[in-house]
Amino acid sequence: MKSYIEPLNAAEALDVLDLYGVDTPGAFLSGEHEGCVEVELSGHTVLLETPDSVKTLFGHDAAAALRHHANFRKDAAEIMGRALDLDDFLYNIYSGTAFIPDTAPDGEFFGFHVASISLTDLLEEDIDPLSPDVCDHGLDFIAETIEGADAGDFEPCAEVDDEKFLTSVDWALYDIECSVLATLGAGCSPELAGWTLGNADSITETCAMLGVDMSTVQAPDDPASVAAAAKAAAKSGGTADEPSAGIKL
Repeated sequence: MKSYIEPLNAAEALDVLDLYGVDTPGAFLSGEHEGCVEVELSGHTVLLETPDSVKTLFGHDAAAALRHHANFRKDAAEIMGRALDLDDFLYNIYSGTAFIPDTAPDGEFFGFHVASISLTDLLEEDIDPLSPDVCDHGLDFIAETIEGADAGDFEPCAEVDDEKFLTSVDWALYDIECSVLATLGAGCSPELAGWTLGNADSITETCAMLGVDMSTVQAPDDPASVAAAAKAAAKSGGTADEPSAGIKL
């Protein structure tokens, strides 16, 4: 079994700690087998088998990182699921980065085009987001490694059978999480970081929720200071006074 949402073994949990920059002083990896990890710590060998054992050994910071990771991935996977179900794509209103599914008419799924599209161009009527006149194709293509994969195979749930696990989706979610961590820090949701579907209605709704002027959209200078306003606006159904993004640990 595999998961888009959270680590299922100790090795995957340690990867999350590394991604979130959690310090593990004095601990050295000495061996790994089928997700279990041997760690040398203070002259003793500790066998870690589960994410809970990782949290127990490394404490509060490790638990917080794993919690933030699971929350972020759950929200991002929900957006991903809607994009695949609706033949849409994922878009960031601040950076212009788009993850556009490459899907055949029969539903066969080949991965994602990673493109850069300006918000102005994207909101033009009847545009093709993959047209060279609209987007910069120079970023990347994330190829699906599961032969005969179908876009309908994606299930944004805690555990997925190996043969149904879409590797390109997992990589796309990883890339999105990395970009948010690098710019806004841990604890920021995909929505507050500007991720939404690529259709005009979703973009307009997201900009309204974040208090973003679509004619001058830009990433906030101090995202942590305005995130609370955006969260409050989202809960109340109103709009924030300024663009918002993340909450730091």
